[in-house]
Amino acid sequence: MNGFAPMSALRSDEIFQIGTGFIALESSEGSHGNNAMIRSNLEDRSGRTERTNVHRERYQKGSLQVRKHGGRKMWVLLYRDGRTRKYATLGVYSKMSRSEAEAKRDQLVAQANARNAKAPNLDVTFREFLDNVALPFLRSKWKKSTALTTGNRIQLYLKGEFGERRLTELALNELQSFLNAKAENLSRSVVAHLRWDLRSIFRLALAEGYVERDPTPALFTPKEAARSQSRVMSKEEVERYVNALDPRERVIALLALFVGLRPGEILALQRRHMSGDCTSARIEQRLYHGDIDTPKTHNSTRTVAIPPKTAMCLKEWMELVPEEPEAWIFASENPKTPIRRDNLWARHMKPMLDTVGLTWATFQVLRRTHASLGHDAGIDPKVAADQRGHAIGVAIDVYTKAALSRRAEAAERLENAVLSA
Repeated sequence: MNGFAPMSALRSDEIFQIGTGFIALESSEGSHGNNAMIRSNLEDRSGRTERTNVHRERYQKGSLQVRKHGGRKMWVLLYRDGRTRKYATLGVYSKMSRSEAEAKRDQLVAQANARNAKAPNLDVTFREFLDNVALPFLRSKWKKSTALTTGNRIQLYLKGEFGERRLTELALNELQSFLNAKAENLSRSVVAHLRWDLRSIFRLALAEGYVERDPTPALFTPKEAARSQSRVMSKEEVERYVNALDPRERVIALLALFVGLRPGEILALQRRHMSGDCTSARIEQRLYHGDIDTPKTHNSTRTVAIPPKTAMCLKEWMELVPEEPEAWIFASENPKTPIRRDNLWARHMKPMLDTVGLTWATFQVLRRTHASLGHDAGIDPKVAADQRGHAIGVAIDVYTKAALSRRAEAAERLENAVLSA
């Protein structure tokens, strides 16, 4: 038998299945019992069945052995954690009894079995992970506006591209190639958001144990992705814009241009939000697709200052608004509901602006114009950011576009400071 103990003479914890073979333990004398030396018979594949393999992974007991490390005998444990073979040193053989080693073995194996009992399916497809894990979790923290935009983008581009692929198969090169291809016909903003979407999905997959690595931190937005033109209006265009509109729409435009309000914030205003002299307003809600929601971000909940000329126009308009605190300042044909942004733009603003060639100046342009003209007027960036409800970095990097005249002035000032006449 070459020193091997018969299989019937070994306890269940002295048999350890690796791959397709069995490991039996060679018996030798020791102060605490049998000294276990590992021997394997990997050619014997007859004992492997799918049932045995599942049982081993979920209900294994591990293989407790004695091995030499640096000339000292040590208790060691061979076991599996999911699909990974593990090797643990439990303690010095001469200082730990078998019962103590077995207790420590049982503790480690129980922890592994508990993890494996809850282990996620590593063969899950991208579609299955999205539908059953990622999207339900992400929707729980998204606002309705985010769910519509981000959710639709994920469904259209990512699920359509990777839906039937195993999540664990998706590697860095393939994901980056996907972004490179999308950069050929999508805007830089959309491609950058797709990169962020992949980052969110794989971060969650790693946290939940569906993947062992996350390739997405190395992804980048391709330089070929087209940048959309960020236009702003000049002072002269602002005057033409405001004068082309009817009174209600003019007040709305003034609130966007000189107060820095988002359209959803303007249309969600009620009389109770407005100060008596119309020089300030409390922003605590917004209108999105007909629904009243909380402001977009934490910084968006704020009190804004309204400059005198805009306040005067607003006060005149308020004379037409019912006295009730809950009355909508910009109501629809039904006074119990506010007017929606799309209806306001398509039916009332766009036709008027078409006559002066300014239909390109959307609400996004109005917000960017507020930031840019304020920057040119020398308004403190922090004050402007607080007024618009932004972090200062976003206020400067995203919305502020310095006029060419200001850039020329700055360049000349630097030149004169350095060069002598």
